[in-house]
Amino acid sequence: MTVPSYDGVLAEFSALRTEIDSRSKYQQQILSLQLTLTSALFGLGLAKPVPLGILLVIPLTSYLLCARYIGQRSAIRWASRYISEQLSPRVPGGLGWSAWVARNRRPDRLFDWYAPMLICFPGASLLALGWTLRLVFVPGHRSGWATTGLVIVWLAGLFAAAGCGYLVSRVFRDRSPAAPSNP
Repeated sequence: MTVPSYDGVLAEFSALRTEIDSRSKYQQQILSLQLTLTSALFGLGLAKPVPLGILLVIPLTSYLLCARYIGQRSAIRWASRYISEQLSPRVPGGLGWSAWVARNRRPDRLFDWYAPMLICFPGASLLALGWTLRLVFVPGHRSGWATTGLVIVWLAGLFAAAGCGYLVSRVFRDRSPAAPSNP
C-alpha cells in the first residue's frame, strides 16, 4: 500500500501564499505611491508660481493607481479561492486559512478599509476637481481651445473619480472574501 504524498499540494499552497503576500506588499506600495503623489501634486498645485491646473492630473493618476490596487486585491481573492476550493479538499483535514477568514470577517470593515479607500482615491480626485472648478469654468484670459481643453480634462477627471468610486464600492459590496466577481 502506498502512502499518498501531499508534497505537490503543499508546495502549490506555499507558492500561492507567497504570491498573496507579494501582492499584498504591492497593494501597500500602490497606496503609498497614491498618498505621496497626491500630496506632492497638491503641494505643487497650491504653490503660487505653479498653475493650479496641475491638480487636474490627480483624478487620472488616482484612477490608474486605484485600478492597480483593486487588481491586486482581486488576484489575492482568486488565489484564496483556489486554495479553499481546489487545494484544501486534496489534503486530509484541509487547509483552513481561507475558511477561517471567511468565518471571522472583521466587523469594522467600513471604517478600517472602505472609508480610507474612498478618501484616498475618489476623495482626493473630487477635492482636486473642486479646487480647479473655478479655473476651468470661470472665463478668463484663455483662448477658446485652451478652455475647451481644460473642460475636457476636467470632465475626464470627473469620470475617473466616478470610476474610482465604483471600483472601491464594488469590492466593498462583495461580501464573500473569496468569491469571484463573475461566476
